[in-house]
Amino acid sequence: MTGQASSGVERLVAETDALFELSSKEWLLRKKGFRKGSKSIQINETLLTVGNGYLNIRGSLEELPPGHCGGMYLSGIYDKSEADVEELVKCPMWTDVSVWYEDEKFCLSCSRALEHEQVLDMKKGILHRRTTFKNSHGKILTLETSRLVFMHDAHRGYMRVRITPVNFSGQIRVLSGLNGEVFNRGFFPHEQYKHLQLEKIERGRNFMYLEMKTRERGIRIAEAASWKMMNGQERRRRWEPRIYGEKFTSEITIDASQGESYTFEKLAVVMTNRDVPVDRANNMIREAICNLRCYVRTGAPVEIKRHIDVWRNLWSRADVRIEGDDAAQQALRYNIYQLLINGPSKPGPIGAKFLSSEGYMGHVFWDTEIFILPFYIHNFPSMARNILMYRCNTLPGAIRNAEKSGYDGARFAWESATTGEDVTPRFASKLEKTIRLIYTGAEEDHIVSDVIYGVERYFRVTGDESFLLHCGLEMVFLTARFWASRVTKVGEHYEIHKVIGPDEFHEHVNNNAYTNWLVKWHLRLATMLFRHVGKTAPEALRELAGKISLADDEPEHWLDISRRLKFTQDPETGLVEQFDGYFDLKDYVIGHPDRFGHPVLPPGVNYRNIGRTRLIKQADVLLMMLLFPHCFSVEEKKVNYDFYEPRTAHKSSLSHCTYAMMGLAVSERANAYRYFMKTALFDLENLHNNTELGIHAASVGGSWQAVIHGFAGLTLKSDRIVLTPWLPKKWKRLSFRVRWRERDVHLDITHSEVSIRIDAVSDVTLPCTLYGQNYKIRTNKPYTLQYCPSK
Repeated sequence: MTGQASSGVERLVAETDALFELSSKEWLLRKKGFRKGSKSIQINETLLTVGNGYLNIRGSLEELPPGHCGGMYLSGIYDKSEADVEELVKCPMWTDVSVWYEDEKFCLSCSRALEHEQVLDMKKGILHRRTTFKNSHGKILTLETSRLVFMHDAHRGYMRVRITPVNFSGQIRVLSGLNGEVFNRGFFPHEQYKHLQLEKIERGRNFMYLEMKTRERGIRIAEAASWKMMNGQERRRRWEPRIYGEKFTSEITIDASQGESYTFEKLAVVMTNRDVPVDRANNMIREAICNLRCYVRTGAPVEIKRHIDVWRNLWSRADVRIEGDDAAQQALRYNIYQLLINGPSKPGPIGAKFLSSEGYMGHVFWDTEIFILPFYIHNFPSMARNILMYRCNTLPGAIRNAEKSGYDGARFAWESATTGEDVTPRFASKLEKTIRLIYTGAEEDHIVSDVIYGVERYFRVTGDESFLLHCGLEMVFLTARFWASRVTKVGEHYEIHKVIGPDEFHEHVNNNAYTNWLVKWHLRLATMLFRHVGKTAPEALRELAGKISLADDEPEHWLDISRRLKFTQDPETGLVEQFDGYFDLKDYVIGHPDRFGHPVLPPGVNYRNIGRTRLIKQADVLLMMLLFPHCFSVEEKKVNYDFYEPRTAHKSSLSHCTYAMMGLAVSERANAYRYFMKTALFDLENLHNNTELGIHAASVGGSWQAVIHGFAGLTLKSDRIVLTPWLPKKWKRLSFRVRWRERDVHLDITHSEVSIRIDAVSDVTLPCTLYGQNYKIRTNKPYTLQYCPSK
């Protein structure tokens, strides 16, 4: 290598080093030390996931030690093969790296770790790793890696590898490639499912290529990569491509000198045949290699700078700053990071584990609309629209679900994947670790209205009439038609029989309060929209009515059902019965928590007989009151909180955030903060002892809601801002911004005042209500409002 070329390479290495400098400590998640055993390894893999919403990669160690469950997942890529139902596919990996000296691999499972740390830089979306190994012959080597997938170009990723032989010189082999030998977890221990079949492996001196195809749906996944040595080229002895079954490996051998560092870089491109025009989908290798060559010409430093710029813009919009509580700040920031790396740039599903694993088989539940969607509605409306477009695009599957169940209209599936048809497994291992039939797919129908709640909330905050007219109305009307056929008329009233509410301890119940109240609201909304659109956009309504054969008298029938649908509430106390016969069940309350802070079941109660008691799995009635806060008085909320809170086992990640926000609503503020911290730390502290199976997406979204809608007390209506803030004692200040009908609302809250500024294109005056006091806020002008929290 000439001196001029050498200096150019060194300059590129230095430039990359500067870009990879760590952010300040409040932006870092550090995981020090290494513990053997699959559970601890896999927990870190989940927590250290990097991604961009199109492809996410678990934070697995590059050498893939025994017990790992590394994986890369692409949004919307599902397959069934031998599995019971279709599931999110683990895709070929490109982040594998192994380092060898004299036929001995440096690996944490077989070498001693003198130091080991992984650091997730949440501000830049980069995962760093530094390990110093000492092998069985006393040779010490330091391995440093940095990896990321680009936020500005969803199909590209980058990895830098640096090795330093500390106390020896000699030939070192450094290998990296494309690994198609990947399997999904099975239902039983050690069971695996193979969803991919090899289509093509190609190699060249400057590239490697792997193409695989899903076995059932035939989706082609193409990966192309460049693996090269950046500095010390004069030390390179040889390069060899190797193929081992469904793995391609590029091996570089160097004559390494003691104390010298050698840097390698890998540029990767990932795409599927769904990402290219149909007429080019059969030539994926050309698409991928052309993309890779363009990437190489641009150069990694340029792409990394663009990536960091996008992250800077994302955080400027989404960051929430808490002064005075470092633990809460870092936990909340981590949860926002998870929301950012899973935001869809095009219509697609968001599963209950995001793209952090194939937990819950990557399926989409009600978690999406009720717990996750609000973050995107208030920060990134285009992403929120993409989430809802997944439901709109899978509406034909929802129609088939209703037909199969013997009902009219559309029935959104309890668990959905590619088509929207129900993919709930027939059986599962419940909390007692025994296999049993599950009924959620047949009975947990509240998801039908949960989706519509998300649609209405999106429209209320964004005012997106185009979505309402071209997608939302059809969803609302077809699901209302489903409920009209699903209800049972009993005398002068309507009832909903054989359902499961949010509390899944009680199956086959009649008139679950949460479900019935949501359906009452849903049918009333459908009627209101029919009338409203009939006046404002009659042509659009006529077109839709013709498409779905909507009769003029259907909406009035929906309204009649809404008015006469059963809902049981004690008129004197305000206590709501969770379902028919609930108060007849044996009464228990949860005892003191165990040493891990988990609720303890009373003596004699277990998960086989808990359905015969009043103990509930998670918030049910209280969630109903949280979603419809203005329909219930503070006294009604308080009596229901006092009754249901001690009877809740919190065996779901969806529960704590609800109790945090309801605790604030009824002035149980110490409890509210405790529940918030449980939500925010749910995965960081592995509170349910299953973080290795993936991120709990609902608790991630719930932690953001607990701060914004709970402690900040923010509600965005179609015409006004409503605020009822209350800050924990240690919080000195809470500041953030949200998006409201193409305006940016900046809020800075202390214990006694709220500073607000609404940025907008035009100057208008907007109403704001702070603890019942009405104000007029002029856009593009700052205001400071005094308040005194209610007791």
